[in-house]
Parts: sequence; C-alpha cells; structure tokens
Amino acid sequence: MMRGIYIICEGQTEEEFVNGILRPYFNSHQIFDVRPILMSTSKGHKGGDVKYERLKFNIERLIQAENEIIVTTFIDFFRLKNDFPQFERALTIQDKIERVTFLERSMSAAINLGRFIPYIQLHEFEGLLFSSTSGFEFLPDLKPGNLATLISAVSEKENPELLNDGELTAPSKRLERLIPGFDNNKPFYGGIIAEINTIEAILERCVRFKNWVETLIFKIKE
Repeated sequence: MMRGIYIICEGQTEEEFVNGILRPYFNSHQIFDVRPILMSTSKGHKGGDVKYERLKFNIERLIQAENEIIVTTFIDFFRLKNDFPQFERALTIQDKIERVTFLERSMSAAINLGRFIPYIQLHEFEGLLFSSTSGFEFLPDLKPGNLATLISAVSEKENPELLNDGELTAPSKRLERLIPGFDNNKPFYGGIIAEINTIEAILERCVRFKNWVETLIFKIKE
C-alpha cells in the first residue's frame, strides 16, 4: 500500500484545486499525504509552459526519491506542446477523448515507471467548473446576461470536459470574458467555484476526471 499522491500541476489554479478540493476528498478515503507539485519552468518561476523533458525529469526525480508514493500529472491538453510522445500521431485521432487517452498511454510507455499515472485534462481545467450552475450563481456582481450565458454553458455538453476548445470559446476564455477579475485571480475564482459546485457534482459529470480520481484511490490501496 502506498503512502501518498504527488500531483504535478500545470499552474497555480490546479494547485489551489488540489489543496482545496482534491486533498479533502482523498482524505475522506484515508489518503492523507496529497501534495500538489509546481515544476520550476524558468529561474524564479513555477507553473505553466509544460515541456515534456522537464516534466519527465520531475516525475523520475520524485519517484526515485521516495518509495511509497504515486506520482501523477494534472495538465491541460489545450495548448499542450508537440514535444510529448506520439503527439503528432495523436492529432490524427478524431475522437478527442480517445486522442487524450492515447497521449496518456504514450507518456506512460515512454516513462515506464509503475508508480506513475499520467493524466491530461480534456480540454483544460476550467471545463470542470461547468459541472454545476451553483458556483456561478454564488458569485456576486455578475451581470444578469453574463450569468445566463454561464448557466447555459453548463448544460451545453453532458460532459463539460468536452466544452469547445477554440481560442475564443475554450472554458477559460468564456470565464475571462464573463467574470470580472477572473483573468487576474484564476486560483481564487477556480477554487471558490469548484468548492460551491462540490467535488461530487464534478465527479458525476466529468467522466475522465472521475476515472482518474478513482484510479488513484485504487492504486494507492493496492
């Protein structure tokens, strides 16, 4: 049985989500050592700009340093760099869920460490925030029209992970456009919206995310 889960996060928004939402959920399953890890991307900076070789180095370093942990990733497919294993081949796969699953399997095969479980969010973290209307309804000072647009987007897809990934219609772009201040404080807004929505609502609607969480719980208790 493993002791803990180390989650390599793309940025501070994902880090906040792990601390505020995922850690308490894993704690409820008797998994208490849950740590978000922000990679150093340049001198004095952490998060963002996920390059495969740097990611691989960090995964290997963590697993070699500790014997009783599982290492996983929490990174977006949106704007993922083409240096990931089999990236160009993945782009030929039309079904987007199958495409991201193929990328995860390719990364797992390339790194080839039993305690590494790759996860790539389809399309981006912010899609999870569209799992319920509650978080948007909780926010003060939203223009009625903006709130209505956000509420409509919640029911746009059965699985909000599939919300459009275009430059103007990606979940993060919608939130930046419709929620004042979101762009300047994504960790805060992402955390509060997810908390009000509840992890249960996210797991109920976000199929790939749910599978990842359940896989981690299963693996940690093997």
